[in-house]
Amino acid sequence: MPPTKIRVKLVSEAAEYVSITHVVQRDFSLTELVETMLPILGKDAPRIRQILRAGTLSTGEYRYRWEPLEVEERDLESLLGSLPGPEPSRAFQPDTCFLVRFRRGPETLDLPRESASRKQLFARQSFWDGLLALAGDVHYADYSHADRADVFALPLDRDTAEQLCGLLSLFKPRSAAERLERFRPERIEWLSRR
Repeated sequence: MPPTKIRVKLVSEAAEYVSITHVVQRDFSLTELVETMLPILGKDAPRIRQILRAGTLSTGEYRYRWEPLEVEERDLESLLGSLPGPEPSRAFQPDTCFLVRFRRGPETLDLPRESASRKQLFARQSFWDGLLALAGDVHYADYSHADRADVFALPLDRDTAEQLCGLLSLFKPRSAAERLERFRPERIEWLSRR
């Protein structure tokens, strides 16, 4: 049985010419440690066990190090089963959305709800309201472990892309609207917390 608290050393992986960073130590529970692995590995139990035994994980931003752990397969499977995952039957609930992600191939442009919800003076709706009006045909796409949210997606056909362009006048500042217009997204994703 793994310990209840695991002492983890966090080291920044920032790529700089000369960098002196402090090593931060933090106590993680096994669940918290596994949750840091999920965006990279998914719920791949054999690979997670291998990483736990190795005692190191690099996420791009940080390198995590701990004393090697041996976790029983059934314990890890039970832990992974208790963590959220994809639920394709889940219905889209606009009030739980906190972010819209515009996607074009591997590139993304994130827009938080707070930024998109600002109404212009005398405007009847915000950019966020307009985006939600487009969300009529969204479908469940996946669960994002990195964002800890369900992802609902809408591929942009020509008509929907034109509707999105029509909404850009509601989006301020104008430079942000122009950036989104130049980005020409192929898909819109709504991220929703449970």
